[in-house]
Parts: sequence; structure tokens; C-alpha cells
Amino acid sequence: MNPNKLLRFATMFYSLAAGEELPADSSDLKVVLSNLEKLETYNARKKYAEQNLEHLSSGSSRIVYLTPSKTIIKLAKNDKGIAQNKAEANPGMKSKYLNPIISCAKNHSWCETHYLEKITEKEFQEMTKLNFDDFGDSLRYGLKGVSGNKDIEKPKNFEKVSESDIYKELKDIGEKFKLLPGDIARISSWGTKDGRPVLIDAGLTRDIYDEFYEESTS
Repeated sequence: MNPNKLLRFATMFYSLAAGEELPADSSDLKVVLSNLEKLETYNARKKYAEQNLEHLSSGSSRIVYLTPSKTIIKLAKNDKGIAQNKAEANPGMKSKYLNPIISCAKNHSWCETHYLEKITEKEFQEMTKLNFDDFGDSLRYGLKGVSGNKDIEKPKNFEKVSESDIYKELKDIGEKFKLLPGDIARISSWGTKDGRPVLIDAGLTRDIYDEFYEESTS
């Protein structure tokens, strides 16, 4: 068995088996975040977050909470979540189309970002004058070097989409940080700020997929 995979299994077992004494609940966000960072296991962090923050949603790697300050906490629920938090917290990954990270734990157990309202495909089109399916298909084509999907054909409206500012910026960021286009091409990954679409989930890179996801589907 791959040593890294074996280590992750051991860490997961410890997280489930070990019982940590939780800190006292607090209404002070700084205290809550400090306590989350100090806790050693994913299970303990989740229990403490559930008691002190408002649960919004959960994915395969991270749990999303709303704070009293109306910011978002992305709490890692496993090693995949740690890796995604670390990727999103990269200080070089900046754009007006990305939701910036406000703060992040030193161990990347959590990241704090802005709460943004989700948008629909119709709202995306009103803001950008682009059909969202055309935008998503164009990004998949433009980032085929990252995804490895070499056989994808050029979309019929690629020329129009590729001239837009949002496409150019997301393609550049995607290539530089090896962001997989799958999440970017889903409307559920988008919110809105100052009248423009903003990507609210930019944590899945090629390297993270290869290390954590590909082996789970093989």
C-alpha cells in the first residue's frame, strides 16, 4: 500500500478513536477559531464547530459554517480539506473574480472568507452577457492542459467567450495554479459581489486531485 495512503488511514482511525476534551463554548469568533486550531483531531474540530457556528453545508472534504460576523468558515474534515484550504489560501491567487481569504489557521484546519449570495445561470448571463454553459464549456476547453482531457472539442461559442475578461482571468489563474475546471464550470461554485460573479470555491487543484481523489476512484 502507498505509504501516504497508509498514513492517511492511520490518521483517520486516530481521529475517530481518540476523544478530545473540547474547550468551552464562546460567542467570540476569535476565541472559537483559536480553539479550533488547537484541537488535534478532525472529529473534535467538527464537534466544537457544530456547537459554536451555524452549519450551512458539507462536502467530501470541508464543512461550511456561517459566523456571527456573517463570514464563512471552511473547516477541513480530512486531509483533502487541509490541502484545499492551503490551496485557496495561496497569497498569490488573487482576482476580482475570486472570493479572497480573510484569515486561515496556520495548520490550515480552517479558512475564513466572505459570505456571498449564490447566483443563478440567468444572473450570471445578465452580469457577463455570457451563457453559463458556454462559459463552462469554454473553460473546460481552455484548461484541458490542466484536466488532461485532450479530446475535448472547441465549443461553438468559444471565440465570443474567450474574448471576455472573466474567461481570460479565470483561464490564467487556472493555468498558473492548476485549478481543475470542473468546479469552476458549476454554477453552484459562484456567488456575487459588487455586481459581478465571484468564484467561491477554488480549492481543487490538479495535484490535490491526483493525490487524494484519483486513487479513491481507481
